[in-house]
Amino acid sequence: MIDEKMTDRPRVDYETAWDSYAQQWQKTNAELAHIGDEWIGKAAGAANSLTEYEALIEQQFIAPYIKKEHRVLEIGIGGGKTGSLLLQYCDRLICADISSQMLQAARSRLGDDRVSYVKLDGLTLDGIAPGAADVCFCYDTMVHVEPVDIFNYLTRIPKLLRGDRLCVFHHGNILSDLGWQKFAGEWNKNLLGRRDGTAFSVMTDTIMEKFLNHLNYEIILKNTSSVPRDCVWICKAPTPNE
Repeated sequence: MIDEKMTDRPRVDYETAWDSYAQQWQKTNAELAHIGDEWIGKAAGAANSLTEYEALIEQQFIAPYIKKEHRVLEIGIGGGKTGSLLLQYCDRLICADISSQMLQAARSRLGDDRVSYVKLDGLTLDGIAPGAADVCFCYDTMVHVEPVDIFNYLTRIPKLLRGDRLCVFHHGNILSDLGWQKFAGEWNKNLLGRRDGTAFSVMTDTIMEKFLNHLNYEIILKNTSSVPRDCVWICKAPTPNE
């Protein structure tokens, strides 16, 4: 049960931050076709262009795992960059995001054929029906989410899955060289429990491994090389009664 007093405490306002980002995006990225195309993986040591980064995501984390019969839940759909890749492989896509502005951008890019959209509240995943998906895909989102919020989502994801119960989770890792550089460059902007919701969280691969093991996720693959600043996990969610 969520403590009602939490609303009186300092908090990361992910929703306002990403709504604002989406509203300002056109002014600063008018040359790009879609929101999210500005993230090309260069700062993460993964790629040097949008084409190269999309190819990496598709070849490393989508093509080997997503089947044509899968229903995929993407948490943090953003502008739909990875969603457009997923739709080439899956049967249906559930696009979830805390930002209504991002959901509008995703809908403009992906449309409504084989796609549905869910506005999240940041605390629960209640807008998504139990057993709605075979796969949970979360890429370029957890890099901005605080560890305790990641843990909260991990406790709620299993009941939403069925079938293969596959999960793809991508988060930052300040224990990597590039991750530490990112942390060292912005730590003093995020003090006293407050920070902008678009900032990077203080997350590590060892924390995530502890979370996954504690919650009985079956780890299939831990990848710290494809996106050197970060960490990507392929795992299987437990059944809700485990």
